[in-house]
Amino acid sequence: MRNVTSRLLVLAIIILAAYSLELKLDLFPSISDPDEPVAAVSKQQVKLNTLDGTVKESSVAGEGPYDKLELELAAGFQARSGQFSVTYTGNRKQLSDNMTDIIRSALMHDDYSAYILESYLYTIRSWGNKSTIAIEAKFRETKEQSAEVDAHVEATLAKLITPGMNDHEKVKVIHDWIVTHVEYDQSLSYYTAYEAITLGTAVCQGYSLLGYRMLEKAGLEVRIAEGTVNTGEHAWNMVKLDGIWYHLDLTWDDPVGAEPGSPIRYSYYLKTDEELRLDHGWTREYPAAENVYADALQAMENGGNGEQARLAAKLKLAIGLHWLEEKNTVRGKDALKTTIAGAIHDGAGSLQFRYTDADGFPAALKEAFDDAPVAVGYRASYEPYAGDDSLIVNIQLEYP
Repeated sequence: MRNVTSRLLVLAIIILAAYSLELKLDLFPSISDPDEPVAAVSKQQVKLNTLDGTVKESSVAGEGPYDKLELELAAGFQARSGQFSVTYTGNRKQLSDNMTDIIRSALMHDDYSAYILESYLYTIRSWGNKSTIAIEAKFRETKEQSAEVDAHVEATLAKLITPGMNDHEKVKVIHDWIVTHVEYDQSLSYYTAYEAITLGTAVCQGYSLLGYRMLEKAGLEVRIAEGTVNTGEHAWNMVKLDGIWYHLDLTWDDPVGAEPGSPIRYSYYLKTDEELRLDHGWTREYPAAENVYADALQAMENGGNGEQARLAAKLKLAIGLHWLEEKNTVRGKDALKTTIAGAIHDGAGSLQFRYTDADGFPAALKEAFDDAPVAVGYRASYEPYAGDDSLIVNIQLEYP
């Protein structure tokens, strides 16, 4: 009898050793932690976005030890499942050691799912080399709410986008619609695209999610990027135009306290890494944004057909990029004196230009009118021009 009992005890120990349970809880902050997204998961073929922004095709998962598991996890998160499970055959300890990274890689497949995920809990149950991973996920936006976002986005785009509109125009109308229909949530309570469209308010994450969905539905390649600004954590978009990536910060183009009907700002519209790094920081790898958008429009205006040239000129004027042209730029106090003297000589009633030295402008303006050939009154208004230390100046001349 003792031998039987001993054998049963040994068998029980072996079973307990073979069967293990692991539990892990991972709470995401308001801004999640994805690096590089991949297109919607498919059992047949997926598109893999590499860190340089290029796209390559991959057949059914199986190139790496966790590819199939990663795709199944991604599908569960994208389906907005509160609870789901997947299986894996392989070394249990290695799976356990890599599980957090595998889940984060799964979340990289879709920025939208990653940035509405509030928290997740995973449990690994193993029998030998076979493991079942159970996921419990909490989302800021339900599957039904996301469907409502999609329906609203599609209806809005149907009104905004007209036949023949190119990608440059699509980005602009989407940017303009969001900054005029959403207000920044100063209570810091609303994080989703659903709240942005139903309440008309959200923090940067909601702006970025709505921008992501609208740009994606319009047929553009788009990312959500995250980093820091002087007020803390921040999120914005990146969008690809004519094969070139740019930063697009919808939140910062919609400043808190702006009066209804105020002119739309383009201070953070299609910016390079260098331009955005003036007041944004990020440590994760994103596609390089190295091309100045004004140069892209200038090339379109110079080298395109008549319609493309007209469109480029129209966009430059609407966005305010025409101020970068030399004919609209005044550099230094001597050039300012010449400009004002010429306007007075011609009897102009007003003049507008970009002045390159913001700090020295008030003194230079007074000196220019003191030295003018004819004494005239004037009223001047000016505001910073985004991206450099310059001003957009508007002067009204009053003759005796």
